[in-house]
Amino acid sequence: MKKKLEILFLIGVIVSITFLYFYYNYKFWTHYKTDDFKTLIEYNGENIKGLRGRQILIHKEFEKYIEQIDRYASDNNVELIINQSYRSDKQTIRRTIVEPGKLSNHLAGFAIDFNIKSKEIKFFAKDLKRSNLSKLPDNVQNFINDIRKNKDLRWGVDFRREDPVHIDNPINLKSKNRWIEFSKNCTLDYSNKILKWKIWK
Repeated sequence: MKKKLEILFLIGVIVSITFLYFYYNYKFWTHYKTDDFKTLIEYNGENIKGLRGRQILIHKEFEKYIEQIDRYASDNNVELIINQSYRSDKQTIRRTIVEPGKLSNHLAGFAIDFNIKSKEIKFFAKDLKRSNLSKLPDNVQNFINDIRKNKDLRWGVDFRREDPVHIDNPINLKSKNRWIEFSKNCTLDYSNKILKWKIWK
């Protein structure tokens, strides 16, 4: 009996460790096949990674903008950890910095929320606020300045309600009709999503 309890305990420990590993390192169950999507694509960048291995989904027309963001990150030796990219309007959002808007560019696949990592130090929303900019390392400041100088991109700290972990291309302001079309197309893709088994690196 004692031997059986020891084996059961050992199995429980192994299962718990395995679960915690996947939860904190690789959420493979959040990955979807994109081969049949018409609008959403998966982005895999050199300096842009999903938090805990999450998949980064964006509108295909946002790809050129996120590639530019990736280049800025590379130029300044920083890495972006993406907390959120495309978001379905049915998803429940927790612990947001700013209340999600009805015309959010996340719903059209034209936005990312992120933390910055530089030399193994992570910078979160409280660190990236406008009032803290001058206290950040030079390379992080330079990355942010590159984003702010790009006329096609917006950094959320410049919004009326500051959102320091947000970068987007303002399709919702440039053309509401296009935003509606893009959002509908993303929603259609996402409603037909199929899980894929992802092998971690």
